[in-house]
Amino acid sequence: MLFVHFVFALIVALVMTGLFIAGLRLRSPWGAVGLFAVIFLFSWMGGIWLAPVGPVVFHVFWLPFLLAGLLAILLIAAVSVPEPEETTVELVDAGEKKAERRKSERVLNLFFWFLVGFLLVAITLRYLGI
Repeated sequence: MLFVHFVFALIVALVMTGLFIAGLRLRSPWGAVGLFAVIFLFSWMGGIWLAPVGPVVFHVFWLPFLLAGLLAILLIAAVSVPEPEETTVELVDAGEKKAERRKSERVLNLFFWFLVGFLLVAITLRYLGI
């Protein structure tokens, strides 16, 4: 089952990442690879922890994987902002702007690694039967 769960989560993550980047034209705070990783792990975790509902393919209920991936992409889309348009008016000092950007990037990176760690622990615990 582990391999089939992995494949379902992989397919959902590929589709959702493609929709997010191409369809919504938003930029993830972690880049395309980080976005894919979060959606993949979230879909995998949700697929194995949520109640089994929907049609069965290869002896696996695939709807929980899809719903978890959809929830992940909606949450990420809600906090993502489009790239700001370039302007000729500069109201903030460039040094202050860079310092604030680095600070926010550090916080987002820390959140990313905590999220990835939590998702990996949740997946592992489910397969261990805990």
